Amino acid sequence: MRKTILRMMFVGILATAFTSSCSTTLPGITQPTDNNSILGKWELDYIQTNDGKSLAESYPMGAPYLNFVSNKILNASDGCNTLNGGVTVSNNKISFGNMAATMKACDGVNDRAFSSKLQGILKYSISDDTLTLIQDDIAIMRFKRPMNLQGTWVLEEFIGKDRSAKTLDQRFPNKKPTVTFQNGQISGNNGCNNITGGYVAIGKTLKMGNIATTRMACDGVDEVSFNERFNAVDSYKIENGKLVLYANGVKTMVFGNLKQPR
Repeated sequence: MRKTILRMMFVGILATAFTSSCSTTLPGITQPTDNNSILGKWELDYIQTNDGKSLAESYPMGAPYLNFVSNKILNASDGCNTLNGGVTVSNNKISFGNMAATMKACDGVNDRAFSSKLQGILKYSISDDTLTLIQDDIAIMRFKRPMNLQGTWVLEEFIGKDRSAKTLDQRFPNKKPTVTFQNGQISGNNGCNNITGGYVAIGKTLKMGNIATTRMACDGVDEVSFNERFNAVDSYKIENGKLVLYANGVKTMVFGNLKQPR
């Protein structure tokens, strides 16, 4: 009973803090005031574990993140549940208070590895849009400002395995391939057939799965090469408004920004 009362009191305190800091709305993603500000959203890029799994394997439902609403309020995700609580940010140190969490069960998500590190007092550093959390002089987690992968992109450059001098118009004479990333789902067109599937983007890692296509025949369209390259993608970056896709460290495709979600 005592634990229940204390928990209710803590939730009430959080509700009051949110109301006073954000007027009539709950806190959203806070925009940083400068490159060295901790305020705003940070997505997990590295976590210290011994399981040998990639981030995409450990968090198949999406990237854990920290969102510093202020120097005293934090909301977050452990890749499964949302977390809310109080923090104190001062002198390159973060003091974490008790975190209230939702109670979903998510198979295959290493949520405990993430949430267990948000305890006590940690040092932090910020450099090149990278937030590093440090315990006993060891980096235990690293975060990046999120890249806006979501939206619709149109193919502008294709590096096929054949290394031929074919232009995009020669490979895709009917229309340029497009791909849309939205809330873990992929849709688009490979220049001939529609494509659908799912994806998980964490840090620079991009893991795609269950990619399916329709089966219309299109003469002269190099959709086989596109599908092969697209299915092999394992990382990405967004640079100067372009989406660059890589397979095993090799650049394979470049997409231009056709439409970003509002």
